[in-house]
Amino acid sequence: MGKLESLLDIEVEDYLRRVKDREETKKLVSGDLDRETYVRFLLTFYIIEFLSQRAVNMASVNTKDSDPYLSKRFHSCAQGELGHAEIALRDLKDLGEKETNPFCLEIVREYDGFLQDAAERFPLAILGHSYLFENVSGLLFPEVKTPSGPSTFIEVHAKEDPIHSVAIKKTVRRIEKDLGEEKIEEIIRFSRKSGDYLMQLFDSLA
Repeated sequence: MGKLESLLDIEVEDYLRRVKDREETKKLVSGDLDRETYVRFLLTFYIIEFLSQRAVNMASVNTKDSDPYLSKRFHSCAQGELGHAEIALRDLKDLGEKETNPFCLEIVREYDGFLQDAAERFPLAILGHSYLFENVSGLLFPEVKTPSGPSTFIEVHAKEDPIHSVAIKKTVRRIEKDLGEEKIEEIIRFSRKSGDYLMQLFDSLA
């Protein structure tokens, strides 16, 4: 295991612990959560998938010439993120929620700018972002007890994200041998900041 993968795994463990310590997450895992909290989760899932798709797609465009392999991996990831955003949105609609424009929230606009800037300036940072969330999802969602009501998003992630976790680990192993200390540290810092943004987003929906 290389240094980048090891450091990212530490970030995953730390973030998963923070997420699971939250009362809302404990309720999600147990399946004993109220409709309002479930809507908050689904809306958060929808927004992060939506923003990730935009960022990963831009990272794919910006690595097309410099790293065709990574560009293809980003492109494949972007397609999956878009499909998952649509699943979360469908669950929300099935709960009776009206479709919302995520950019009406200032935190969403700020988070999107943070991701888009990295996709333009340093696309590898987006790999750290994806690694964090794919691996946390791959560990968390299989533990979630399916809630009553629309739950396709949770069911799909419980099944698919452990597989996605393996795939993104392979990508990191392939590219990290060419990275110096400075770039590795920047990827780690970015993944940590992205995780903080997601928590801020979830809290803003309360």
